[in-house]
Amino acid sequence: MPQDDTAPPLSGLGSVMQGSANDLPVLLPRLASVIKDREDDFLGLGATIFGINSQANTFSSTASAMASSVGEGALQAAIGELQARADEARAVFSSVSSTEQLEGMAEVLGLIRGLDQAMAQFFTLVQTLKVLEITTRIESARLGSAGSGFTTLADDVRALGTTIDDHTEKIRVHSTQLMTQVSVAGERGKMQAASRKRIVEDMFTQLFAGISELESMRAESAGLVQDLALGSRQVTESMGQVIASVQFHDITRQQVEHVEEILHQAAHELSQADKENVDAGLASWVRDVLRLQAPQLRQAQEMFSGAVDELIGNLDSIGHGITGLHGKITAVAYADTKGGGSILDAIRHHIAEVMNAMRTTSTQISETSKTMSHMAETISTVSTFVRGIEDIGSEIELIALNARVKAAHTGEQGRTLGVIAMEIQNLSLSARTRTATVAEILNQISAVADRLSSLARSSDVSEMVGALQGRFETVLSQLSSLDAKLEKDIRQLSGLGTGLVSQISALTSSIHFHELVAEQLLALEKEVKVLEDRFVPFQTLLDSAGQPEKLREQLSRYTMDSERLVHLSVLGHHHGDVQDGGDVDLFDDGDVELFGDDNVELFDDQPAASKAGTPPGSGKKRPEPEEDLGDNVELF
Repeated sequence: MPQDDTAPPLSGLGSVMQGSANDLPVLLPRLASVIKDREDDFLGLGATIFGINSQANTFSSTASAMASSVGEGALQAAIGELQARADEARAVFSSVSSTEQLEGMAEVLGLIRGLDQAMAQFFTLVQTLKVLEITTRIESARLGSAGSGFTTLADDVRALGTTIDDHTEKIRVHSTQLMTQVSVAGERGKMQAASRKRIVEDMFTQLFAGISELESMRAESAGLVQDLALGSRQVTESMGQVIASVQFHDITRQQVEHVEEILHQAAHELSQADKENVDAGLASWVRDVLRLQAPQLRQAQEMFSGAVDELIGNLDSIGHGITGLHGKITAVAYADTKGGGSILDAIRHHIAEVMNAMRTTSTQISETSKTMSHMAETISTVSTFVRGIEDIGSEIELIALNARVKAAHTGEQGRTLGVIAMEIQNLSLSARTRTATVAEILNQISAVADRLSSLARSSDVSEMVGALQGRFETVLSQLSSLDAKLEKDIRQLSGLGTGLVSQISALTSSIHFHELVAEQLLALEKEVKVLEDRFVPFQTLLDSAGQPEKLREQLSRYTMDSERLVHLSVLGHHHGDVQDGGDVDLFDDGDVELFGDDNVELFDDQPAASKAGTPPGSGKKRPEPEEDLGDNVELF
């Protein structure tokens, strides 16, 4: 082949080839160690990330369990039961009506006043008897021996008046006692009614407000833990993406191995070449190989650095996300904003107040019943005195009959005594009428007292208090248990979150190996570029002596689109020449599928030296890539 007079002599090309043959074996061990020397770093990174992922799964499952217990199920049912028991207690209180009792006592007071007025009429009766007694004695004295029998009559009238006076005094005393009993009971009933009204208005208002607050907090907590559950699931999903992205190590290793393999082949063929006769075709191929490997190393460096930076960024993002969730974790606790005690403690206090009020009410009702019993005893005693007055009426009538008989015996002289006898007769009728009135009033008082006593017995809630308190204690115990479990879950979740953030922070701050790898790859790229530049003076010769078939064989051995794109771009081809390559831009991580499964051999353990000894186009197939990168895939 005639040589261009302007081109360098072939001897110079031979020196360049010999220099490459000498330099490449020195460069290859360093290339082989770039990834190999970092295996322990990769293994440690993978183990730490898998540990963090395990903690993240525990974090997520705990948050989901909290969401289940707070949002629905047992807690909601317990709060509903608490509401039902509070409604029942209020219904019991509402059934204790003081209005009817107070009205009954007011009626009794009115009857007692009527009794006093009726008994006041007996004073006039007694006074009349005294006048009749004196008149009888005067008439008896005037008649002398003829009126001697009327002295006994006067004595009977006096004794009768004394008896009536004695009975009416006893009735008056017991009437006053009865008035006092009813007045005291009435005043006490008014105070008790006011107290029960305050209980219904205040205590039950506070109790229901507490239950409402508990329900509101349950709803708020349910929303918070649902956010926690969602956020924790996002954490585990992000960790899954991080785990998947750790395969960048295998991708970079494979890219570097491909560069090492082809450079090893170039070094091998250079070492076998005839040093006396320069093979321009071999030199052209070696030149093109060097032209291709420098950008391949640059791409490997950029993809590797970008992948590690993205890994660190994703981990930091997960840490920030967990930190944000931590605020929601602490907000779930059932805390009373007023005093620091739990809302359940406040509700328990309100229930205790209601139960004590119910016991007090039961005691008050028992006291009212006793008061009614005492009233009945007093009325019974008064009734005996009334019956005594009724008997006196009969005696007055006998005395009047006796007076008329004596007056008849006396004849015309006893006419005055006849008038007296007639008056005594009238007094007997008046006494009967008046005692009947008193008896009727006492019967009315007794009927009202019986009614009030019956009402008191029917209003006794003493038996209900124990049963109600037992039901309250059951639901409060259930709520306390759920509250304790929630508090335990909160502490566990808080600890997990803090631990995760600490582990992630420690991990991301310790990752520096990618900087060393990047430096080594860039240095190797520069050295390959230096070797390539030595062939520049022979460009025209080498271009004409190119070996496209041999380069196409190399293109067919790539396993990633990014490698094929570099190959075609460097050699002046268009993107459209790449099958399945799409519109991927060189060195643009945004469009390069770094971690796809389709074309990447992640787990090729074949030694680089063995691969380098396999000539292009030998037909030997590489292992097929794994199809499933699940949780059990050993990336390293």
